Amino acid sequence: MRNKSKLAALLLVVLTALMLTACGGGSKSKDISVDVQKLADELNQGTITSDTLTAGPKEMIAKNHNIPDDQFANGAAYVNAAATACEVVVFECKEASQTKDVEKAFKDYTDHQAELYASYNAGEVDKLKAAVIKTAGKYVVLCVCDDTKKAEEILKGYGF
Repeated sequence: MRNKSKLAALLLVVLTALMLTACGGGSKSKDISVDVQKLADELNQGTITSDTLTAGPKEMIAKNHNIPDDQFANGAAYVNAAATACEVVVFECKEASQTKDVEKAFKDYTDHQAELYASYNAGEVDKLKAAVIKTAGKYVVLCVCDDTKKAEEILKGYGF
């Protein structure tokens, strides 16, 4: 009888743990709020060492990355002068459901850029292949940088 009680208690603990894990959700479902300019600044300053990037006009972010304008709510970007592949983009979608489309657009973009750089600056292709693309809430980040570990660390601090 005592073994049945212990087994029942253990089963209850395991089921409770499973329920809590299922309710926790992943980072993509988090309802977060991000200051897009602050995050872009931090990624630019903390992860780019081989180039000096220039702030890009936020009105061009969607166009430059082949994202429909109706998905763009806000954003910030730092772009290169084509000498390196380094780039930082923080994109806020109008709806969280649009992040998958933007994430795919960023992946397609980095794949295309890798093809272009392969023909004239092959050393940058590795950066493009290692690009950090993360989503959380309504936000999608693209960071093509020199220090992907630092980029991951910064993004984790923001809830990605």
